[in-house]
Amino acid sequence: MSILATLTAGSPLIMVDLSTIDTTDRLRPVTAANAQLTAASLNESGQIQPIVVRVHPEGNGLKLVAGGRRCAGAGLLGWEQIAAVLIECTDDEARLIEVDENLAREELTPLDRALFLAERKRVYEVLNPEAAHGKAKKPKTEKGKVANLATFARFSKDAAKSTGLGERTIQRSVELAGKLSPDAVALIRGTKVADNQAQLQALAELEPEQQKVVAGLIAANAAGNIAKARIVAGFMPEGGAVREPERFLTKIEPMLPRMSARDLETLIEMAKTELAGRRKTDKPARATKGGAA
Repeated sequence: MSILATLTAGSPLIMVDLSTIDTTDRLRPVTAANAQLTAASLNESGQIQPIVVRVHPEGNGLKLVAGGRRCAGAGLLGWEQIAAVLIECTDDEARLIEVDENLAREELTPLDRALFLAERKRVYEVLNPEAAHGKAKKPKTEKGKVANLATFARFSKDAAKSTGLGERTIQRSVELAGKLSPDAVALIRGTKVADNQAQLQALAELEPEQQKVVAGLIAANAAGNIAKARIVAGFMPEGGAVREPERFLTKIEPMLPRMSARDLETLIEMAKTELAGRRKTDKPARATKGGAA
């Protein structure tokens, strides 16, 4: 039985004022299009499924647990009240319910799925501290690796059971979310890249500074995909992938603006010294007198 089913079992259905429900701090904001679609459904068929709320942790009104789109749709229709189930739960339990409700939706983009699963893993470790610490001893050379693998295995099995997703899909999604920078995520949400697993993987392989630049170009419609955005940003030549000798330079370039003038001067002198040494080594030897022609 899911945590939501357990917490709502036996809870009465009540009518609550929409104005008393705090719908902020959600993992995925309700878009205008989704709110309008939900409003149309509510207007035609009425409210079939109640929302889930809890007493606000700060003691002022109610806090939404599940049903963001229903609240938004009801608001567009001018409803003053909405049917709800009131439950008692912690912040982490409320987040877990929100995550699982969204993971069950078929229209979830690969980006949102990755972010929700990463958040689910965080909450799972909080609610299951014994899994987070792991039972195996930590190796001396790679601290925490065994424990992390044990946690990931337990989490992926639990998430697969709760969401119906494959364990490999869950693991790849969490790894993807861990590589994407928050700045890049904010920029690409709502773009075509957010709905393309391969494009997200390509973005995740970039350094955080490059992710932000590339994502900004995608968001501004200056490029249609990651490869083109890298070319526009100067991270990749127009003819194709970065040549091996240039690969190191693409990693250094984003660091230059963060270096002081003194550090830059030192870097220049180091480069000059290295270059002079190589020229001296590469200088051809003179032929000895009397040698064969």
